[in-house]
Amino acid sequence: MVISVGVVLALPSLLVATATATGSATTTTTITASSISTTSTVPGSTTTTLAGSTTTTTIVPVNTVLPWPAQDSAALAIPSVGVTAQSTNQPRVPIASLTKLMTTWVVLQKLPLALNQSGPCLTVNAKDVAFFHQNLSIQESTVKIVVGERLCENTLFRGLFIHSAGDYAELLVRLTGMSNASFLGAMNADAATLGLTQTHYADYTGISPGDLSTARDVVTLTVDLMTSQPFLGPIVTLARVHLPVAGWVGSYTPYVGTDGVVGVKSGYTLAAGGCVAMAINITLGGIVVPTYEVVLSQPGANALNVAGLHGLELMRALRPSLALVRTSGVKSITWIGSPALVTPTTTTTTTTTTTTTSTTTTIPTI
Repeated sequence: MVISVGVVLALPSLLVATATATGSATTTTTITASSISTTSTVPGSTTTTLAGSTTTTTIVPVNTVLPWPAQDSAALAIPSVGVTAQSTNQPRVPIASLTKLMTTWVVLQKLPLALNQSGPCLTVNAKDVAFFHQNLSIQESTVKIVVGERLCENTLFRGLFIHSAGDYAELLVRLTGMSNASFLGAMNADAATLGLTQTHYADYTGISPGDLSTARDVVTLTVDLMTSQPFLGPIVTLARVHLPVAGWVGSYTPYVGTDGVVGVKSGYTLAAGGCVAMAINITLGGIVVPTYEVVLSQPGANALNVAGLHGLELMRALRPSLALVRTSGVKSITWIGSPALVTPTTTTTTTTTTTTTSTTTTIPTI
């Protein structure tokens, strides 16, 4: 097992959290507009000092045991407490439609999109429809399009994330005005910039076995994308979406809407097996803690469900290592897992999310 400390995220303006490790103790200072408190986490207790008074709450550290898949690889992250971990085995493998995470990243560098914005639009032409039929012929996931149909950036992302539409990926690339070669070059350049040293892209849909990465790299990209692009949150929670011409289409990401799963992206090809990048919320005392689990290369006819179950098992194993701390009306989450394995860097404050009920569908190549 390999454990490392992730990047600390910015917290709301009325709360700033910092942490420093000294020996086996971790000190967290929380500052609000009306009070100042200090919480020190040491094996066995938490001491809180507020306006001259002291309260001690016992928190027993737990031994964090992570159930990595017996076959192939996985990685996880809890960005709000600065925790990342990955299985020891991190082979560079085909990732199928998890490639579309970087497709999304590059499009958004060119065409930023905020919440409730539609973004620029295009009109479907005969070449686009020919690409759609080509995808159908190789059983790649698509949504129906017709010549003359008008589609905007936000709608294209909904089809891309919910139904892994390869033809929508092509339309997004065309929307940027970049050539295929330039777009692919940008994907690999951005991967290098983000530190994804074991990642290489051969196309922008994921259909090529040359789209290669590791679970560690994919979880890094997933966190970067989901934390920097708030408009994606309401999209990935959807179990299905209504698209022009295509009508209602369902999500391939397993277990969306159950056990805190809020989706993100899935992928499957014969070369890649079942691959998922999942966002799964853990809720403690009304505080929602987003966690991210990536599982790659799962075999079998039900490969996506198998990958999703591994993601859920990892999330459940993380839950006992997170503790709710109450300080004069301010609640926060701290990591109390094995201190020899993970060193926390910050605390988590309240967030909200919405999930919907889903069903799991037998999939084509996605």
